[in-house]
Amino acid sequence: MSMGHRAISPAITSIFLIGLAVTGAVSAGNAMFKQNDISQKSARLDILDAQLIRLGDDKAYFGFTVKNTGTVTFASVNIRMSDGTGALQIFTDESLLEPGDQISKYLIDDMVLDSGVKYLVHIDGVTTSGSAYSIAQTVTARG
Repeated sequence: MSMGHRAISPAITSIFLIGLAVTGAVSAGNAMFKQNDISQKSARLDILDAQLIRLGDDKAYFGFTVKNTGTVTFASVNIRMSDGTGALQIFTDESLLEPGDQISKYLIDDMVLDSGVKYLVHIDGVTTSGSAYSIAQTVTARG
């Protein structure tokens, strides 16, 4: 008894399976290329120079140079350190810091520093995509 069903040709099935394999390979390749693009982006700041100089009993000079050595742009950079009394000194730069660019700033402010003592300077950056990067370095006060 024949039901009137016809079998699918093996040639059509082979073409369909080859097309499915090619589509899968293209999708996997695109995903790997996208992942490769993401992995090549790096957020990095380097402290090129940091100086703490005691100018008197309650005045000090705090100077620094920070360079964007990564491959992404920073939207803001925040530099902070605590003096000998625990008072926090903060400088924020919200101008775009492109890869390869650097900023140099200084503050002369009310700070209590002891010559020869090491202080910790923190650099925090936020990229234009919202990623955060932080680095810290000890700096010995002079003066």
